[in-house]
Amino acid sequence: MSDPSGQATGIPDPQSLGNGIHLVPAPLPFRSPAWVNAYAIESEGGLLLLDCGTDWEPGRRALSHGLRSLGLDETAIHTLVVTHLHPDHVGMSARLVDELGCRFVMHERASQLVDRYNDSPGFARRLKTIGHTHGVPDAIIDAAIPESRPDYMPLIEGPDHTLRDGDEIPLSGSRRLEILHTPGHEPAHICLRDSRTGILFSGDHILPRISPVIMYDLDLGDVLGDYLDSLQKLIAVRIGLTYPAHGTVIEHGDERARQILLHHDRRLLDMAELVREQDTTAWEVMLESFRPNLDPIQARLAFLETVSHLEHLRLSGRIQVDEQDDQLIYRA
Repeated sequence: MSDPSGQATGIPDPQSLGNGIHLVPAPLPFRSPAWVNAYAIESEGGLLLLDCGTDWEPGRRALSHGLRSLGLDETAIHTLVVTHLHPDHVGMSARLVDELGCRFVMHERASQLVDRYNDSPGFARRLKTIGHTHGVPDAIIDAAIPESRPDYMPLIEGPDHTLRDGDEIPLSGSRRLEILHTPGHEPAHICLRDSRTGILFSGDHILPRISPVIMYDLDLGDVLGDYLDSLQKLIAVRIGLTYPAHGTVIEHGDERARQILLHHDRRLLDMAELVREQDTTAWEVMLESFRPNLDPIQARLAFLETVSHLEHLRLSGRIQVDEQDDQLIYRA
């Protein structure tokens, strides 16, 4: 974590991981996660940078100093690849593209969703609609909605080059990064697999100690179903050594993916049981499923995760929903 002066505390040092892969942790202006793992990968003609963090001075300074400490020149970055449209991954993209003149690359879904990312009033309206529909008290809805767009999350431009599932990014010689589209945590999320080593860069899709939040949102369908399918997709290709966007290296990515699948299966069973016991709103299920005394942001994330699970149960036919007084009531 970084203090207000930008001095990093508890963040690991930059390190070279071998095979031309270098890890530069960039501090974030949050309590958790405290940093994002940016990966500089040696390629023909310079460096490819994977993820970049939020747009604030401590993160920019850590990225520049970290690369220099590893003997790398940031002006050699010719390509910025971002795993998904969340500010701790894409927030600094506009600044880096402007300062370094690098190419900006994301999955093609990102081009369709950049306007949504930039639309803070739209996010607030959707959050209010979801909250009212699912039984959240008005005072809690108001506390959970940011008053303004944070400085570390400036408006961004869309990628100037887009990718599809199965595409490859050339590195050097026959070495490639294979693109695996893994929606769920965010619709444009990608993982990248190194053709030489088999290493998977998992973004937020697979993390070492926690499951990434799967946030329900309007018009995005069954986000939890998408996430679970994406986990199965990675298991099917036999992933091993995995470099996540937060936390430490994961030795056996397939085992971790199975653990996360089990976690969500248990949560689905628990929430289905709560609905069987009595008709209920998503807000009431969240209060029973998560620890008490969450701060407003934590409560917002827990609530949206709850709705994503209940909607997955509904869409798979395990529970149903009725409308009463403009609220959705889940029933067995």
